[in-house]
Amino acid sequence: MKAIGYFAVQDRAHGEAMLLGQQEAFSSYCNRHAHQPVVTFAEYDLDDARPRYRDMLDYLRQSDSEFLVIIAGTQHLGDTLESSVRRVLELDTLGAKVICSDDDLPDPLQQALKHWNSVKGNSVKGEHIRAAMMAKAIRGEGLGKPPFGYRIGPDGKLEVMSDEGATVRLIFNLYTKENMGMRRIVHYLNERGVATRTRTGGGWSIVTVRDVLRNRAYLGTYTRFGMRVPRSHQAIIDFDDFNLTQQKMTQGRTARVSHASEPFFLSGLVYCASCGNRMIGVSRRQGWSRKDGSKTVGQYRYYQCQSRTNQGMCGYHTWRSDVLEKRVLDHAKEALEAGDAKLHLSDAAFRRTPNVEKGGERLNLQFMKALESAAAGITSLERLRSTLEEVDDQRNTLMGRVSSEGPLTEAVASGDLSSLLQSWDSLDRDTSGHVLRALVSRVSVGDDSVQLVLNTGE
Repeated sequence: MKAIGYFAVQDRAHGEAMLLGQQEAFSSYCNRHAHQPVVTFAEYDLDDARPRYRDMLDYLRQSDSEFLVIIAGTQHLGDTLESSVRRVLELDTLGAKVICSDDDLPDPLQQALKHWNSVKGNSVKGEHIRAAMMAKAIRGEGLGKPPFGYRIGPDGKLEVMSDEGATVRLIFNLYTKENMGMRRIVHYLNERGVATRTRTGGGWSIVTVRDVLRNRAYLGTYTRFGMRVPRSHQAIIDFDDFNLTQQKMTQGRTARVSHASEPFFLSGLVYCASCGNRMIGVSRRQGWSRKDGSKTVGQYRYYQCQSRTNQGMCGYHTWRSDVLEKRVLDHAKEALEAGDAKLHLSDAAFRRTPNVEKGGERLNLQFMKALESAAAGITSLERLRSTLEEVDDQRNTLMGRVSSEGPLTEAVASGDLSSLLQSWDSLDRDTSGHVLRALVSRVSVGDDSVQLVLNTGE
């Protein structure tokens, strides 16, 4: 497989030996596992910007291939456990699998936990857990939740579940023989109520269909901790069909182009009135040619039901971002003027209360549990990514209950909201966001309606 090396040292003057060690580890790992080195990116004078990391993202977006990104340790991706894990997930979304060059601990999530626990002096428990998991992996025994289509049998190994196995074969057949794209496959499965991915009623999504099509477990190959154990269990898909699928997926990829995108103002607040699922911000760029031969590009931003985007389970409910954001702010202002929503001093002081600190600790614990579960193979990277999105939304809510300095602070402190209302249309985006999240807990959006669930301040 094609491999990218990413190296990080503190500075060029004092990090030459460290850089050389990382480069040698990269080359050695590629040689041992028959990977093809393609390009390397070396980071000096580390800071949050990490320009070479951004260069690597651009390289991946513009490539038609899938890569391994080989690093010496996950700590080289970020300055904290959470930031390094976020970058593992970011690379995964670009079709790049991150792996550590240490054969004893190649899994980036497990390596991250080991490193940051050792920094805190808590590595003993992690070492025992890893040793037990490695012993099971060597025997080809299942770890955590088995892939869709399998269950863990009495001998600890994967065995095929007939109904789910049939669904796996159906997905591969729809993709390769019927030439259906992933979105059409999602719609096909959900519309017919075909056995679901979670066994608890959850619908199929583009991500879960893609994960099925990529999973080498269906060849009968057990993959864990950088090891591959062929013929470890019964195959569901034969080698030729699996290879054809991978070729088709690679051919279907288009070059990705990086564009800076402003965060969506209502992220985490808006929900679809039809299905109750969250609405997410979507950006689209469209180019066209003018009569004079010149070309132009336009960017479109809108909110769309997440069910429609990722699961094909809801109708096409969408709003242009600027229209919806203005409608929500207008409704919030009307509610404040009518006295239906209130701002209290406690809202502005919220960040300084113990409740906020406890909320932050709770969210950190939520992230750690999700990370440990994903590192143990119990849940997927997609579930970890979803948990981080939930944590972000809840953090935004916490931050939104307090205003920054300016009209909101002065108005709340004085109890006079007239100045805030008078300057409403000229508030900067950050202040508007603080005000909105202090007033509103949820926005329900229909095709022609917008309904706010207000924080009444009671």
